Amino acid sequence: MFITVAVIFIVLATFLLIMYNMYVDYVARRESDLRMLINQARNIISETEELLLNQSQIPFSKVLILVLRYRILNALKKLKADPHAKHIEEKINEQQRLINEVKQNYTEDLAFRPPENDAVAISQLREIRRLRKIIYSEMRAGNPVDPVSCQKEDRRLQLLVLKVNISNLLQRTLELKRLHQVGSCRQLITKGLDVIRKSPIKDNWLDEKAMSLTQILADIDKEVKENNRKEVEQHSMDEESKKELDELFGDKKKW
Repeated sequence: MFITVAVIFIVLATFLLIMYNMYVDYVARRESDLRMLINQARNIISETEELLLNQSQIPFSKVLILVLRYRILNALKKLKADPHAKHIEEKINEQQRLINEVKQNYTEDLAFRPPENDAVAISQLREIRRLRKIIYSEMRAGNPVDPVSCQKEDRRLQLLVLKVNISNLLQRTLELKRLHQVGSCRQLITKGLDVIRKSPIKDNWLDEKAMSLTQILADIDKEVKENNRKEVEQHSMDEESKKELDELFGDKKKW
């Protein structure tokens, strides 16, 4: 009888120990998942606010700003689960106020501002790439901004990438032309025109730059032809001068 009770006690204790370990593991995983969720939400808020502060680099549309604002709002709602977070409700209300203000009063300025140098161009391209990824991720996450509008915004950003690249290419082309590096200049122009021609998205700005590149190419060809003509004329003059000198100072024919 005693042995039976002891066995039952050992089995029960083992079962309770297993259940306790399972509970501890569950609590640890839940806390780990919560910390991960909170850290992810904080990173999203930090990254998105940084993008909103850098609006001077590229033109932000109303749709894009709404996507970013809703992204911050959703991240703030997730921070409610953080027991150490402070003033979350106030921040949520403030973000909602900013969203309403954008909806009602935001005036778009989508004029393209070409990058001043390579460093600015690289920074713009990096930011556009981040924004396009965010648009896609927010569409999958159920961001309340109209999906069709998001798709149009993505095409606008895609066109902006092309404009930054073409603008930078045009600056390099003009510099190569100034340095009389005709071969490299012609290759760059051909590449730029080919990229514009193959792009499924175009606008008046790209059409104008294509005309500018075509004109630069025509000027280069004209300059090369003119230089070749001058070289031929100079060579002919040199040959004529040599002939005249030979007649004057060459060996006299014996009669």
